[in-house]
Amino acid sequence: MLARAAVVLSVLSAVLAVPAAAAAAPPVAWAPCAEQTLAGLDCAGYEVPLDHDRPGGTTTTIALARRPASDPESRIGTVFINPGGPGGSGREQVKRAVARLRPEVLARFDVVGFDPRGVGASDPIQCFATDAEAAALIARMTGVPVTAGQIDETLRATYEYTEGCKRNAGPLLTHMSTLNVAKDLDLLRQAVGDDRLTYVGYSYGTLIGATYANLFPGAVRALILDGNVDPEQRTDARLANKFARAGGFEIALRGFLAECDRAGVNCAFAGNARAKFDQLRDRLRQGPVTLPGFGTVTLDDLVGFAGSTLYDVASFPEAARTLQLVHDEIFGDPLTIRLPPAKPLPKAPPVRGWLPDAYSYTSRDALFAVNCADAPLPRHPALYPGFAAAFEAVHPTFGRAEAFSEAGCANWPLIGERYAGPWDRRTAQTILVVNPTYDPATRYTFAVRMTQQLGNARLLTLDGFGHTSDFSSCVDDWYTRYLINGELPAVGTRCTQDRAPFPAA
Repeated sequence: MLARAAVVLSVLSAVLAVPAAAAAAPPVAWAPCAEQTLAGLDCAGYEVPLDHDRPGGTTTTIALARRPASDPESRIGTVFINPGGPGGSGREQVKRAVARLRPEVLARFDVVGFDPRGVGASDPIQCFATDAEAAALIARMTGVPVTAGQIDETLRATYEYTEGCKRNAGPLLTHMSTLNVAKDLDLLRQAVGDDRLTYVGYSYGTLIGATYANLFPGAVRALILDGNVDPEQRTDARLANKFARAGGFEIALRGFLAECDRAGVNCAFAGNARAKFDQLRDRLRQGPVTLPGFGTVTLDDLVGFAGSTLYDVASFPEAARTLQLVHDEIFGDPLTIRLPPAKPLPKAPPVRGWLPDAYSYTSRDALFAVNCADAPLPRHPALYPGFAAAFEAVHPTFGRAEAFSEAGCANWPLIGERYAGPWDRRTAQTILVVNPTYDPATRYTFAVRMTQQLGNARLLTLDGFGHTSDFSSCVDDWYTRYLINGELPAVGTRCTQDRAPFPAA
């Protein structure tokens, strides 16, 4: 009798130990988008738990936009897309999907973009009541602070910015990590009726994809990660990751300048472009200059202009002309200087939000909220000038800016909700990792490491420039074959870019 009772108790314990099946996620309630920028698409708001450890508690809304499959009879499912950031609007990305995904994919998949929690239209996080308050602090910050005065004022303003977030952002501030975004994405996957996830993530979106793959490896149908982070380094050694990221920009700049000289007459900045660029940078490091037609030009302007140029290979020829004109104005013979353009050197604006609402800085606020939650950074602001000097010694153009870019995390609230591995869980299907060799923000070695760290991944290399893959019919072809049929390129496959950095006139 005692033996039988023990067996019954054993079976009962085993049954009770099995977690109950999660309640099915309610379906998305789509309706035509009301916003003019999303005209022609379907929109919805979807409620997810603010804290996934308390699924019955407070919720936050995820804003969605959908382009339905153009051939619903042959529809396979839904492709979720994320443009990166953190702070980028996935809803806005749906409109751009027509350029990034081929008609064969658009015919057979709904394309759904989501603004991650706290971003865009998804209960946007807000550190200040008005634009004016945020702008006043940002105006005190220098992107590439060099002098003691610039450094001190930048650190003070950055500290005050973070304190504003802590005062005003509310409970969402401590639930912004990528761990939560990946859990939101799984609920969205269920809500559109897909058994497994099909996803394309760009830049920071690759961290969302990698996190999802390791939380829900059995729910992966097809994941394309394009313009990759190094997930292990980004989440466990962020300072080293920032140093490596500066190196990625330096590699891309070196490639840009080398291609310029190789292009000769087709690049306006040709003729020892490296030396001319360094001469410009070193002069502006001494202080700003005022140029006819350009206005005041600072080191921030040059570094921001160079960095944004490297994101888009199509911008290379015009950027080279601008650099040459600035160089001529500062160092050229006054009798032979060409007339400057009517518009000044493009200045890198503060990171602003995606929506034309009363508060425009939600994208910047969300960027800090996600990055500071995801990765440990040194907690003492006084350390950052030393980091900047060390970074700049190795990466003279971009090192200083990268070292200061997340100094706001020094006094950010300590966040317990984050995912930092393991990254090697074997997914149901192989993940396709794509990366340009001269990607500035997500350098090629990050993609190699992403592929190595994931439990089941294949790397497709694009020999070319720009942030994430573009201008390559070869890459587009593999996107299509993989998303529709799960086909993978052979190990070691490389694609070329269809657009030359400096096309012949």
